[in-house]
Amino acid sequence: MKIEKEYTDDHQIKINAVIEADPWEKAKYQAAKRLAKRVKIPGFRPGKAPYNVILRTVGEAAVTEEALELLIDEIYPQILDEAEIEPYGPGSLDEVTSFDPPTFDFVVPLKPEVELGDYKSLEIAYELPEANEEEFEQMLENLRKQHAQYETVDRPAEDGDAVYLRVNASILGVEDPEEAELYDQQFSSARLGEENSATDRQFFDGFSAHLIGMAKDEEKSFTHTYPEDSEDEELQGAEVEYTVFITNVQSYSLPELDDEFAKTATEFETIEEVYADLRNYMAEQAQESYNDEYENQVIDRLIESSTIKFPPQAVEDEKKNIISNLEYRLSQQGLTLDIYKQFRGGDEGIFDQEIAETAEKNVRRELVLFKLIETEDIQADQEKLSDTTGRAIDSVTAQMTPKEIKELQQDGRLFNMVNSIAMDMTFRKAVEYLSAIAKGEPLPEASEADETEAGEEAAPESDSTPEEAAPTPTSEDDTPTEGVESTPEEDESEDA
Repeated sequence: MKIEKEYTDDHQIKINAVIEADPWEKAKYQAAKRLAKRVKIPGFRPGKAPYNVILRTVGEAAVTEEALELLIDEIYPQILDEAEIEPYGPGSLDEVTSFDPPTFDFVVPLKPEVELGDYKSLEIAYELPEANEEEFEQMLENLRKQHAQYETVDRPAEDGDAVYLRVNASILGVEDPEEAELYDQQFSSARLGEENSATDRQFFDGFSAHLIGMAKDEEKSFTHTYPEDSEDEELQGAEVEYTVFITNVQSYSLPELDDEFAKTATEFETIEEVYADLRNYMAEQAQESYNDEYENQVIDRLIESSTIKFPPQAVEDEKKNIISNLEYRLSQQGLTLDIYKQFRGGDEGIFDQEIAETAEKNVRRELVLFKLIETEDIQADQEKLSDTTGRAIDSVTAQMTPKEIKELQQDGRLFNMVNSIAMDMTFRKAVEYLSAIAKGEPLPEASEADETEAGEEAAPESDSTPEEAAPTPTSEDDTPTEGVESTPEEDESEDA
């Protein structure tokens, strides 16, 4: 076998393999026998017809196609060995350039390679933002609104009142009544004077202003011309006549923020305790949000300073993972991906582009973090891992029968779940390790060593190494994904 290699810019390798004639002839005879077992040939028992008879019966093209499949299954692992490469996943048969001698061109995605930047000198200021007083006031206002008091009044609506109404609307200048109709007895409500009220969002900005001065059982008509750049294309430049009927008017009052409010609306006895609890909650949320931003910044800095190579199949596999996870989450809400895209609106090409960009970002992130895990021998805390996986397994199997639990173990789902938890915890520890470097804090390993020196028992280290998260190279014995024919077919990547 003669092998020639050519590396490509997208971290793949083109392999030109020239095979000896004998294996090819042998493969053709084996292919003919296999075909003879599937095709009835008059005068011969299945599989017993001579080669020439089989060739005349099924045709040379069928024998060649079958022989290619047999030969490539046999020689592909040898080609990878002789080429001395580590594949990311299955390669593809790009072209059969000759049958005399048999010559094949393969394209093989290579295992990702990462050279980390100087992460040990990484420095990023950790500056937790100060409490936002406006946000605090808004949370208090929202709490008051949740316990607002409503009372039906027999007078025209004023600013601050809650108004309930039915709405009819039609586009003027459209002859067909069905096409002209926008709303028919559409129920709505609004608090007058409120910025961005429910009716203003539902119909148009300023709608609620038309309701001021109207009383219960009163009807009123008015028109509105939508701007040419209206988000609703159907209404761009359209003049619409609205008719509203008021079904109820209620006064709206907010409770005072005092100890009595604290006792009736919360679990606390005093309003000062409510304030303290809200501030603690805000501080926790702010720190959690800032930590997420900080960690992403740290990882992005590591990615920028590192050299990362991966084949396009890695991104394609991650795109499939993203879509699969999205479809699962949507299914839990009774939705489909198509319905989600309709709700989302916009060009589907933009959606696909966003998925591709997210997938590539995920691949880069996972690769650098796994390399960090490998370099620093970062491992999940075994006690926490055991506790977390135990609780997860108990939760999943709580309502299962012994037979269902056995099936869960046999089909690999239980192993995948445990492995996923282990990887998540290991990646979390890697991010914490990297963040500690960026902050200039003692590294986790150093802290454990200090505790041991102080006489405290250090947590036992596991001998196991976390398995690589996607993207992962598959076995070198994986054969090309294409159905092999005498002409090249388009590459179809499979999940690693």
